[in-house]
Amino acid sequence: MSVFEALISKLLPATKQADQSMEQLKQVADSIHKRYEPRLEFDRWKQTLGGRKWKRSQLKLQQGLCNSCRCRVKLKGSHIDHIKPLKHYPQLAIDPSNLQILCSDCNLRKGQQASVKE
Repeated sequence: MSVFEALISKLLPATKQADQSMEQLKQVADSIHKRYEPRLEFDRWKQTLGGRKWKRSQLKLQQGLCNSCRCRVKLKGSHIDHIKPLKHYPQLAIDPSNLQILCSDCNLRKGQQASVKE
């Protein structure tokens, strides 16, 4: 066996092991990303005392009206909407300046319009 062949025979298993390690790291990174992705962060925040207080006070600031169509909305059933889409501005997931209260119809319509544009 030549020196070149000996090197190749050692290199192939090492390359395979490196590929397996990279795949394992990718899986770990994916699980971390899923755990902390902005949507989950937002969903967790909505359930906190701070998130619930924000929603109540924001609805009061909006005088109980949807910020889009201006129809009267109740706390229960109203939606917290991201003014700048979460998909494009994940850093604004729980930034109060990027949040508003909408009725369910306006929020769903806004979401449908955004998906058509993409």
